[in-house]
Amino acid sequence: MSTIDQEALAWVIHQSSRALDKSELQALDAWLAGDIRHQGAYLRARAINLALDRATMQESLRPARQRLKEELSVTPWIPAPDRRAFLAFGGVTAGVAALALARLIPTFSDKTVLTTAKGEFRKVPLEDRSVADINSGSHVEVRMTRQKRQVVLKTGEVWVEVAKDKAKPFIVEAGEVRVRAVGTAFGVRRYRNGAEVLVTEGTVEIWSNEGTARKRLLKAGERAYVADFASNISVDRQPKEVERKLAWREGKLVFNNQTLSEAVADFNRYSLKKIIIVDPNLMNKKLVGQYQIDAPELFAQDVSAFLDVPFKVTAENIMIGDASRA
Repeated sequence: MSTIDQEALAWVIHQSSRALDKSELQALDAWLAGDIRHQGAYLRARAINLALDRATMQESLRPARQRLKEELSVTPWIPAPDRRAFLAFGGVTAGVAALALARLIPTFSDKTVLTTAKGEFRKVPLEDRSVADINSGSHVEVRMTRQKRQVVLKTGEVWVEVAKDKAKPFIVEAGEVRVRAVGTAFGVRRYRNGAEVLVTEGTVEIWSNEGTARKRLLKAGERAYVADFASNISVDRQPKEVERKLAWREGKLVFNNQTLSEAVADFNRYSLKKIIIVDPNLMNKKLVGQYQIDAPELFAQDVSAFLDVPFKVTAENIMIGDASRA
């Protein structure tokens, strides 16, 4: 692997793990502008990243973390990889990269489709150096043109950290709901008749494409639900609730006086075993706690102890409560 490819791969790994700060963004811009070959290497590195996000690899095939750090730490300002491991540009991976590259290049005039299965999460660097975290069971279409940057949320939820580019607006579409940003970070969850918007950084503009409501500005720590045909948009400042609702990015579900019904609905977005509340009298019981998304049985066990009700685990379901008390 050439030095340029090593540098490009290190940038992509670092950008996938967290947002770049101001000095790092300036360094990346300078690196990309310094040599026309850098841009091609950067695109190839993103192709590798996207391909490996989609692939399932046996852990023994991945190179050791320490060796990767040694291979990728080529200049003082190039970041070493954090939590992710990549194969070298060779063999099977080079073939995968070529396939992914073919999908990435046309996105300047065509769309890239990103999907997640139930219980699956993905962090994907976009063509403009923005980063998208895609929640379980989502379908996202990305279009990058010379005039604008467009993300269409068909189903599910996405959180986007937007790279600054005042010349090209970044717009997320969810049904008739629109969210416009320049350089900020926000989440959008699509519902049947609208979408919820949660802002974690900066400011976004929100509106309904077919509604009569005036456009609203949403700042960090604020949330809003926008109906497809909204006549009014209500904005709430709830930074703790915004943080709670976006805990899925860290693989967690957080409950702060949510009802059992709401908590179960959250778990059922991810769990292959469906949780069923067999006693309707339990639906509105309030809960406080924090769980890993992949721990529905532990959740049911805690609910059983807290509410003094039985729970039962079968091959397909987790049942909470006693049906005879319904």
